[in-house]
Amino acid sequence: LLVMSNKVFHVLPTLKKDGAESQLLTLVAGQQLQDMTPVVLTFDLYKKGSSVEEELIELGVEILSCKRNIFSILNIIYKEVNTNNYLVVHSHLPKADIAVGIVKLIVDIKHVVSVHAQYGTRQEESKIKYFFLFPIWKFFVNRASSIISISEKVKSWLIRNKIENDINVVYYAVGNHLSSHKPLNRNIFGMAARYLPWKGWDNLLEVASKLSEQNFDFQLHLAGSDDIGYKKDLKTKVKEKGLEELVFIHDEFESIYDFFDLIDVFIFLSESEGFGLVVLEAMSYGLPVICSDIQPINEFVDNETGVLIDRNNTDEVSEKLMELLLNEDKRMSMSRNQLNKVKDEFSIEKMVQKVKELYYSP
Repeated sequence: LLVMSNKVFHVLPTLKKDGAESQLLTLVAGQQLQDMTPVVLTFDLYKKGSSVEEELIELGVEILSCKRNIFSILNIIYKEVNTNNYLVVHSHLPKADIAVGIVKLIVDIKHVVSVHAQYGTRQEESKIKYFFLFPIWKFFVNRASSIISISEKVKSWLIRNKIENDINVVYYAVGNHLSSHKPLNRNIFGMAARYLPWKGWDNLLEVASKLSEQNFDFQLHLAGSDDIGYKKDLKTKVKEKGLEELVFIHDEFESIYDFFDLIDVFIFLSESEGFGLVVLEAMSYGLPVICSDIQPINEFVDNETGVLIDRNNTDEVSEKLMELLLNEDKRMSMSRNQLNKVKDEFSIEKMVQKVKELYYSP
């Protein structure tokens, strides 16, 4: 009698604490609760900044690592799938998708691909690299057993780019919290994201300037990782606008929920996202949100759970922000709606179950 394995082999380039890696952590924790055994392979343990490595270790997840050259990567994947009875090999991000795809040419494995963004479309990404990489990636993704898209927006992008495989939308998930956000009622708002230009920091500082011109009493807190040294530019802009007493620029918080505890409203003015996990995290904590009316954020934020705005209309953003900060009843109602929506639609259990069904599908 052949017993089906419960082991899952996750492969991804780094454990850097970004959206894909944070969601991997959530997924493997949920898989353990459903009696599955996740194993993680990374090409680079990422010692330069925050990562999910320690949290994976705390969960007791086996972590394998190898040198970043392609031969070392292919060799360890090949050995793992040949010597272990894995239910599925689940790759995350293009380099891992390609590496697992190459091994699949040699060994018959069930390969599930998670697509975490519209690759190669962001301002800071190398267009030349993706010009050569994308056709190779597309070939292997089309040969995969299943594709998981993190949003309808990403699914539409895949279809436009002739990804002909079956695409399944499985939204990111967040866990339940022992407590929820406690209102400060001090007109404090904030944004947390990577310090990159397209995240909307300039727009946010313009909003702060407009509030200051109206003599509105507020504080603005900013936080995030500084991948390209853009935080220095922001500090200069804050000084040029005369906002030094009102705008506080922080490093990345170890726990995003500690940042949420500083503020009354979370604002997010990014121009493009694969998902926008930080917005969902704010909602899971019952923290009112104002965010760009863009896909995929408007796939999970509506008028009952947040405020969707035109990120470039800073007059409207300023007006809506003041209204929300000054209306505690509206914020409390929004908070209740957020907690209910996340519990009903974005629970870890629901996400893990959807992924598990794909693992066991023919």
